[in-house]
Amino acid sequence: MPFTATGDQVDVRPPTEADTTAYREAVTRSSKRLSRFAMPDPENLPAVVAAQSPTYRTFMIWARDPGGDQNRAGLVGRVNVSNVVRGAFGSATIGYDAYDPYAGRGLFSEGLALALELAFADAPLGMGLHRVEANIQPTNTRSAGLVRSLGFVHEGFSRGFLHLPGVDGRRDWRDHDRYAMLATDWPAMPYRQQSGRRLAVVVRASPVWDPAGLAPLLAAELGVPLYTAGPELTLPVLFELLRVSPVGGVVECRTSGAELRIGLARARFDPAVVPVLDPVEDVTRSAVTRAALEAIAAFAATT
Repeated sequence: MPFTATGDQVDVRPPTEADTTAYREAVTRSSKRLSRFAMPDPENLPAVVAAQSPTYRTFMIWARDPGGDQNRAGLVGRVNVSNVVRGAFGSATIGYDAYDPYAGRGLFSEGLALALELAFADAPLGMGLHRVEANIQPTNTRSAGLVRSLGFVHEGFSRGFLHLPGVDGRRDWRDHDRYAMLATDWPAMPYRQQSGRRLAVVVRASPVWDPAGLAPLLAAELGVPLYTAGPELTLPVLFELLRVSPVGGVVECRTSGAELRIGLARARFDPAVVPVLDPVEDVTRSAVTRAALEAIAAFAATT
């Protein structure tokens, strides 16, 4: 059946009106915990059922062995796949809730993995998506740990992303971290690291070091370390630090010619790709931004 899946411990299927009572009870039971980061509504399942469409799908997760008379319904949680955009994007956003008494027992994790399987599966059995994104408040470490355990990678940070409750107990515009999974990566290794792009920029040093000069401002703009040659940081040590840096860095030195090319090559960079910039007096923010964008473009062209 379309949008259904069976695992070792759970079944996953679309919602129906018949789920209303079990849903109301599960959300009510879990509302205190969920309200730290969301706005649980025990009465909204009919609206959720009515909203099902090619751009919004909900997957209900049910325990195959509910256990215990009072928990006989066995609703483990739900996963929403929303904001579906087709065409060249082929992407969507996921949101989810795990319900008591099943939260923390591994059932929801299995159900979320099955829901992702359906999100990536070709139509008509699945949604045929290329990319799924989860946006999570930085303080919601439990949720972030869940998606990392499924192989999601951290892609970025969004300021004031959603108007939601937080750990302070009030609603506000909350920052979120972005985690994503691609169909081409699924199924993924748990807690896998994203292989980020390393980049390097060389800025020719001025006679007097300036903390507001191009090199330190460029390093801050790119979010990479600054390596400045000097009495305590000789060139061999500088290029060794650049070599072991997982993100690269901005190198500020007076070296040029063969010595610079050898140093960059030893640091695992192609000297022909690395931008070499002259120092700038009274550097402006626009000049720093232009230099950063040119460095990013130079390395993007090599992948």
